[in-house]
Amino acid sequence: MSTASPSGNETLFSKDGPGRTLSGPEHQQVRLPAIEKLVTLGWKREQLQWKPEWRVPKSPHDAAKRETSSSFSGWPVDLVLFQDEDHIGSWEYVLVVFEFKAPNLMEGVSQLEIYLNREPRARMGYWTNGTEDIRVYRLADGTFKHLRNHGLPQPGENFSKPSEKPLTYGDLKPAEINVLKSVFYRLLNVIVARDSVSTRSEARLNEICNLLLIKMESDTIGQDEPDRPLDFQLSATEHATAANLDQQFKKLRSRRPQIFADTMEESIRLDDHSIHQAVYELSGLDLLTVRPEALSAAFQIFRTANLKAGEGQYYTPSRVIEAAVSIMDIRVSDRVIDPACGTGGFLSEAYLQLLERAGRSQGPNALANARTWAHRNLYGIDRDQINVKLTRAILMGLGDGSVNVISGDSIREDRWEKDYPKLGVAMDNAQFSVVITNPPFGQNLKVSKSDSARNKYTIARKGGSETDPYHDVEIGLVFIERAFRLLEKGGRLGIVLPETYFFSSSYSWFPKWLDCRFILRGVVNIPMEAFQGFCRAKTNFYIFEKV
Repeated sequence: MSTASPSGNETLFSKDGPGRTLSGPEHQQVRLPAIEKLVTLGWKREQLQWKPEWRVPKSPHDAAKRETSSSFSGWPVDLVLFQDEDHIGSWEYVLVVFEFKAPNLMEGVSQLEIYLNREPRARMGYWTNGTEDIRVYRLADGTFKHLRNHGLPQPGENFSKPSEKPLTYGDLKPAEINVLKSVFYRLLNVIVARDSVSTRSEARLNEICNLLLIKMESDTIGQDEPDRPLDFQLSATEHATAANLDQQFKKLRSRRPQIFADTMEESIRLDDHSIHQAVYELSGLDLLTVRPEALSAAFQIFRTANLKAGEGQYYTPSRVIEAAVSIMDIRVSDRVIDPACGTGGFLSEAYLQLLERAGRSQGPNALANARTWAHRNLYGIDRDQINVKLTRAILMGLGDGSVNVISGDSIREDRWEKDYPKLGVAMDNAQFSVVITNPPFGQNLKVSKSDSARNKYTIARKGGSETDPYHDVEIGLVFIERAFRLLEKGGRLGIVLPETYFFSSSYSWFPKWLDCRFILRGVVNIPMEAFQGFCRAKTNFYIFEKV
């Protein structure tokens, strides 16, 4: 059987190569003693799989099929060590692959390198024939390091090794969205399961965001100085990696104070192991080539149901964002705001489309004018400081100063002066020509009648007169009135709303409220599967003009 090695050379495997299940003397004299030794060293027997033998995908196509739980062609591996006993059998938790049957050390190394290229989570391969052994580590840059006769791996070892030479920007690989999602999912599991410093969900999310910001800053500097070693990379030990990242975080705060305008944090609040694993996973990827919506989509991995489902926050898919912004036809004469901006999908896409239009114009100052426009006319508001921080970073990565992305409550205006003083300036009434947003919504997510009364939301009277009482009303509806206040006459509102607002008898008063404030200019169907996994409500994108 002939299989291409990672270097591109052809390696011929004999009957002892991939595809043969281990049996006979090798099983009795090599594998079983190795298993017992691993248990003696402190690994749990439940972390080890050899019966049935684990199968490594034969090709990238087979690996992709495995990720979707489809059947695939694979080579049997003599033994696999998983990160913990709770996840045995999951490819996401493969730590070490073992081979005992290759006829010699060099062929054993070749097999292990192939296996490690097919197992994205495995950190190390180990070969022995009972007399000699070799470890094959996959380094942060995807290359391999060989260590002969170091014995079986032991619990507590550092399996995430730095590259042989420091990474530069030219060493980085483009990050596809599926790769990013997989990486973020693994990081979430590492931090939730093992981090000893950060124990609250929101705190973990904030620290992961900080690591991403350090990585993006490192890539930005590296792009300008391609031969300079990157700041974001592994050191020899977990403690050294964490110390370096802490220094980089302090530098980032100094360079980009506007990103951290709402926070007082001084250091990364994760333990050394979590930081080291995050750097291992992210250091080889180029985050600057990732479109903002892809980074936002991957970041939603951290927005798990236990964090945000109760707050009505739903990720807006990129295809919805792109189409919606295109329909709104945003120009340099517009002033734009998203009062529930999340991670800035609409804002970044508006800026990207304006940059694209400027690039096509080929005017000498077109791109500079687009950046100036974004700096002066692109606004975002969100209650979640982590969303605000990430949005600022994404927009800054695109070239916008991002000074107009503000943390605050768009709805409860009575709190602005005391709790959110910046909102009073940013959200003056009738100052915007475009409002584009996907607000939180849901029957159980409401603005109380007392809040509505204090802020004089007429929509909470459900179409009644000024003498009618206020009611508790869904926050998605209140955002429509907030948009009405923000817009100048003739301004455009693009908003994602549940279809039920327009067709259910429970909202029969709503069209009347709209008629004297907006003209409906268009409705774009959003398939239910667009929000699958986030929201089950049927939604549309509605385009209104303020009368």
